[in-house]
Amino acid sequence: MTSGLQLKAADVEATLQPLERASMLPPRAFTDAAVLDWELDAIFGGGWICAAHVYSVAEPGTFVMREVGDQSFFVIGSEEGPRAFHNVCRHRGSRLLSESEGQLKRLIRCPYHAWGYGFDGSLKAAPKTEGLENFDRACYGLSRLRTEVVGGLVLVDLGGRAPDIDAHVGDLLERLELYRVSELVRGDQRTYEVQANWKAIAENYNECLHCPGVHPELNALSDYASGEAFPGAGAWCGGSMTLNEGAQTMSRNGGKAQRPSIAGVPTSELTSVYYFVLFPNALISLHPDYVMLHTLWPREPGRTDLTCEWFFEQQTVERPGFDPCDAVDFWDQVNREDWHVCELAQKGMRSRGYSAGRYTTHEGDVHAFDSMVAERYLEALREPAGERAS
Repeated sequence: MTSGLQLKAADVEATLQPLERASMLPPRAFTDAAVLDWELDAIFGGGWICAAHVYSVAEPGTFVMREVGDQSFFVIGSEEGPRAFHNVCRHRGSRLLSESEGQLKRLIRCPYHAWGYGFDGSLKAAPKTEGLENFDRACYGLSRLRTEVVGGLVLVDLGGRAPDIDAHVGDLLERLELYRVSELVRGDQRTYEVQANWKAIAENYNECLHCPGVHPELNALSDYASGEAFPGAGAWCGGSMTLNEGAQTMSRNGGKAQRPSIAGVPTSELTSVYYFVLFPNALISLHPDYVMLHTLWPREPGRTDLTCEWFFEQQTVERPGFDPCDAVDFWDQVNREDWHVCELAQKGMRSRGYSAGRYTTHEGDVHAFDSMVAERYLEALREPAGERAS
């Protein structure tokens, strides 16, 4: 599993130093195909990843399909709740689902030979198998993946090696429950292809030092140096930013609220916006009146696909004239500004003139995210040679 991780332990250990002495992850972590292959197997395939918000699979037959390297899986709503399966037919190995999301009526039907599976993964139809000896349909259901729904997020264990889910989400759950993330419904979504490494995108999300120069409209609503980092147990990092006087949310029109705040959020919280990364691929933004979720899907060392979704209260979406464009258009612009600078950084990572930089005192959450990556690198780099070969 780890033979492709061609990084020097000393370079990785430098990231794990205290912020005041630490260096950023080595450039090869962002540019080397072998490093990404290892990450897809050991990080994305070796722990919990966020597949979607539970809204996408709330009804039986609704599904999302995701790809991690050469692996494909899907989550589908069933009578027993969301279930995840490898996206492969048990007959001849055909991919079952090709769309990123959708709705099925009765069965998961293989497009090749029409084997059909229930939403619980059981084999329901297998044409021309009636005369076979020792063919037990119960033995040929879909290959199921461990799945948990926590705080409105559907988390999947693609490799069967993930830790306890409570240890992974940790104290972040309290914040997700405060904003009732699991009860919200989607108001809009956008997809992006960014020519940058997935970690560079997460690092960018974790700091606003770049905001005055890159995001003038965002910076007009919230001072880049405001707010505080949140400590807590779990594989996440992040914190708050404070809205400027007169701003009620992050949106067009000077941040004027176009809808009620999320019910139950204390008044004391309505002047803040919260940004969290749930390792490795979920970027969660909690606003007074909506929640935004990015999920990151690495494709190449310098290319990442992203899905960005905006969630609102059901009664808000059902109001006559509901229009989320004030929030969606605002963040679509901010997203594209972010992608531009991430792509500039990605290009620079390959320069012979670049070596791992130093963190500033405003990049504590970047350091926290990088440390989660570095810890996983070191676990592999320190494995005995015999275990590594296996």
